[in-house]
Amino acid sequence: MTRKAIILILILAIVGSAATLFASYSLSSAPESKIVCPKDGSPFVWTPIGSKSENFNWVCLRCGHHWTETYPEKLYESWRNEFLEPSFVRDYTLLYLRTVRQWNIADPLTLDWTGGRDTPEEIVGYETYVYRASGIIVTIGYPVVLPENTSYKIKVEFKCQTVWEGELFRQEFLESDQPSQNDLGVIYDYYGGVGVFEMGIHVIATTHDPTSSTTGFETVNDCWRLLMEKEIVKASTKDFISIIISRGDHPTGGYTIQVKTFRWLESYPVKLRFEVNFTDPGEGVMVTEAFTNPLVLVPIGKLSPGEYVVEAHIDQYILTFDEQGRPVYTLLQTFKEELWTQKFVIE
Repeated sequence: MTRKAIILILILAIVGSAATLFASYSLSSAPESKIVCPKDGSPFVWTPIGSKSENFNWVCLRCGHHWTETYPEKLYESWRNEFLEPSFVRDYTLLYLRTVRQWNIADPLTLDWTGGRDTPEEIVGYETYVYRASGIIVTIGYPVVLPENTSYKIKVEFKCQTVWEGELFRQEFLESDQPSQNDLGVIYDYYGGVGVFEMGIHVIATTHDPTSSTTGFETVNDCWRLLMEKEIVKASTKDFISIIISRGDHPTGGYTIQVKTFRWLESYPVKLRFEVNFTDPGEGVMVTEAFTNPLVLVPIGKLSPGEYVVEAHIDQYILTFDEQGRPVYTLLQTFKEELWTQKFVIE
């Protein structure tokens, strides 16, 4: 073999090794798109959200594999914010009770489930699913809102007895007696405010919290008219202040409202800042043929003397459904933010 041939072979070997090394590096450094079990690829993974082990200690609820890893913030938030199919929520909940809570309950992945969507035709903006298998009944309900704001209400029954009840919000399981991180103490209504509240922000002053069952106010019948009579621009420190944000009357269903966040900004005047999502039905989306007035009641409490301004920063979405029947929200882009304001004074 000539010297040139030997040199050529060495060059090819070096190039080949470098290519293999580069390919291996590219594969190992490729960004992850999903958080799944590194052992079996299962999406049924759990981390103790709200603790020091969040996004560090992980367990696969399917195979029981434990691992430690801190995923990039963007990937982790994407995992927490994704929309979960009701059947996934069903299995995820039962696997959580088996693996984390150590309950002696059947493996949901081995059961022959029946049932599915059980939403009454007259209900708009809220979905209900009921599943049955081997004496187990799992009921799941959730509002039709943005995926990151979806709170799944879950009830697990066995032989006609409720064995667990709670909710799943952003991949965190909450017992029924625990406060939800997505619960601002608000009350939503779509029909009671028709012909009562005009579109906008309304400040209400009552003697007690209108959302409390002990006050005599209930969100049915004439309650909204009673509250409308309590609308003020000036109140006293003895009054209980609530905020109503109304979208006004609409000729059909399918229009929704959701308070995403609420912040108290210490300034002068004090700002009560709400971030609110409005959703309208897109083309082809079925709606009820009834007048609606999407509104939300937010109890605030008794306030100190001074001037206040309520701000509602509004994002507008159009709801459609993809070929698999999953909701798709399209944000309407505007050159100027839609902002509602309302001032009031406490003396």
